[in-house]
Amino acid sequence: MVETFRIYKGDSIVKEGPSPLTITGEEANKNVVAGEYKATRVVGDSESAKVDIPSFKTLSIPVSSVSLDKSTADVAVGGSVKLTPTVLPENASDKSGSWSSSDTAVATVSGGTVTVKADATVGATTDVTFTTKDGAKTATCTITVIEG
Repeated sequence: MVETFRIYKGDSIVKEGPSPLTITGEEANKNVVAGEYKATRVVGDSESAKVDIPSFKTLSIPVSSVSLDKSTADVAVGGSVKLTPTVLPENASDKSGSWSSSDTAVATVSGGTVTVKADATVGATTDVTFTTKDGAKTATCTITVIEG
């Protein structure tokens, strides 16, 4: 006889088939407590008693890419511009990241706001980069200093 398994959540069957089975539909990166799901073994018409599935944590959804709303920007001496990252997929578990400037003598960046130094040379450039914490994906905007 063919041996299959059933996974229950409450009284509802959420998955049935040969081992191994995968539970889907739960929120990413979630701690699921022991007993929230139960499993049974089915052989022919006979089903075993339900047993608790131990606690587990669902998988996170990894970052696949990041982009910025601008790839280049002209900013006046002493001026600033706000850059906004878009991290994909939209439901990625960790969309956080860090900002950096390739030349802090030209401009600094904090929270996506790029500020060109008051003493920056007109025509100077710096690359401002957002790097995701998950997967180290990067997106860069080249800042060019212009006269104010």
